[in-house]
Amino acid sequence: MQGALKLFTLARIPVYVHWSFSLLAFFLLYYGWYAQMDGISFLIFLVLFFALFISVILHEYGHALTARHYGVKTRDIILLPIGGLARLEELPKKPLQEFVVAAAGPVVNLLIAGLLGIILWLEYNGEIGRIFSSRGTLILRWHRVIPMLFVLNLSLAIMNLVPAFPLDGGRMLRAALAIKLGRLKATQIASYLGQGFSVFLVGYGIYRQDFMSMILGFFLFSMARKEYRLLKTESILTGQLVGSTMKRAFPALYANDSLTDFLKSLPAKNQADFLVLNEADQSFHGILSAGLITELKNKNNTGLSIGDVAASHYPVLSPEQNLADGLSVLRSVELNFLPVLRESEFVGVLDYDSINEVLKAKTN
Repeated sequence: MQGALKLFTLARIPVYVHWSFSLLAFFLLYYGWYAQMDGISFLIFLVLFFALFISVILHEYGHALTARHYGVKTRDIILLPIGGLARLEELPKKPLQEFVVAAAGPVVNLLIAGLLGIILWLEYNGEIGRIFSSRGTLILRWHRVIPMLFVLNLSLAIMNLVPAFPLDGGRMLRAALAIKLGRLKATQIASYLGQGFSVFLVGYGIYRQDFMSMILGFFLFSMARKEYRLLKTESILTGQLVGSTMKRAFPALYANDSLTDFLKSLPAKNQADFLVLNEADQSFHGILSAGLITELKNKNNTGLSIGDVAASHYPVLSPEQNLADGLSVLRSVELNFLPVLRESEFVGVLDYDSINEVLKAKTN
């Protein structure tokens, strides 16, 4: 995905770290100085941070693997400065399934905390001990790592169980409300509660001069509004077919055209994706994405045709497919359009412009 670095793939789910995660490095340095840590304390602080980092990944895998159990695929997991995000390709069909998927993340952290609690009980007789010194300077030593990890995982679980959308607790609330009210109305209520909680977080951050609380509040507010709008859009498009919305005429390249000549004709900062057809029968050949074009500009492409590099692994749509489902598939790829095929015959493309035209007509 754009703006993110791929770390690894586990259980067929890629894990990315967003570029903004690098901001944490500056925060760690600042906090180490502000808390007057000595060298050992700062080293342990970094160890705790990476242990929490792993806990967040396991939390997101809890969501992803539970969703897979219900037949829902996870596109990827993204690590952000304020936590992780498992991006599901679609919501579970049944509210109870969504409830279980949402609860799975906090349950993972509770299990980790439970395991560490057992270790604490055996080694320290349940004594977590004081983490902060009497003068407020953070003093860390190795014997405090397990107690702090216990507290961090317990805090992560409790925070996510707050019934404020889009936190896991808010998703669980949405799922419970959806049983009686339907998913759209339930999302609206959960979204309003989430936005209210976000405003509280921002206010608290301003009052306590807590930068992370302010950032978290702004992020949650944005996510709560965005997800409600997305679901509202899908409800408007449900019942409409891809075939009635798609564009039947769309600019295209031909597979036999010279790749070198094509790249020379492009502007320096190209952001367009291109449809590639076979000239003889106008059949679908593949897609030349903006990302791939950027990579090709730095390579020797002498003798290659556009068809040699065009990718065909992208999903294709059917004209009989529900438009809401088509939009969901389009969102799952980093493209501006997807081809529409009736069996193997190319009949058009579905892009965001054509979907927006339907939305404007439906809402006016």
